[in-house]
Amino acid sequence: MQTRRTNTAFTLIELLIVVAIISILAVIAVYNMRLAAERARKSADMANLRTIGTALQTYLIDYNVLPPGDNEAGPFMSHDRAATGSGNGPAAGGSWSGVPWLLVELGYISDSRTLFTPKYLALYPGGSTIRGNYPRYHNFRYAYNSASIGNGGQLGGNGRIMSGEVWLVRNLFVPPESGFYGASYPRYPADYRYPWGEGDWEGKLEHALYADMAVRTVIGGTNKIPDPTQAPTNP
Repeated sequence: MQTRRTNTAFTLIELLIVVAIISILAVIAVYNMRLAAERARKSADMANLRTIGTALQTYLIDYNVLPPGDNEAGPFMSHDRAATGSGNGPAAGGSWSGVPWLLVELGYISDSRTLFTPKYLALYPGGSTIRGNYPRYHNFRYAYNSASIGNGGQLGGNGRIMSGEVWLVRNLFVPPESGFYGASYPRYPADYRYPWGEGDWEGKLEHALYADMAVRTVIGGTNKIPDPTQAPTNP
């Protein structure tokens, strides 16, 4: 008697189908991992702002005034008039006074990375500041909106009270295309965006800490709360 041999090998079509399914699953997995990492950075960003808010409150209790903002990018305090490098600001891509490094120097904040938006830390490890050759991310410290020697006055508060709904600290505020690098410095064009948002809102939102200590997600460069049911428009 002849025995019939069963062919258990995959055909080429079956192999292609298996490869296609694995590829689709891999794409989905990578997308979900990136989404999870992005949401983790967003959570860390809001936690940073709350930590900064606590530090500012504590400093205010100790000194009865909010600390002055910094003017120059780099790992140091720069709140006096000697540090006024145009376009080398520590925040908003080089266009704004930054959260005081003084908070780190005096121990109100233990980790200097708390002064930076996590997403910008990841995006700009290369390049350098205009002066000092510090890593370029030093131009992306949180923007600070209080009585600052650097900007010659205050923008929304008198530096002695923390109340109301004026923003104190935020990711960027100045639109990238309006910042110093975007307008005047060809080595570093406006290759950055507002850090947050998903779908139609991607790159259009930022977090802001207000004087009432609330952290809100707002449309970049404004105080407007985004409406997720509507398509975004330029602020």
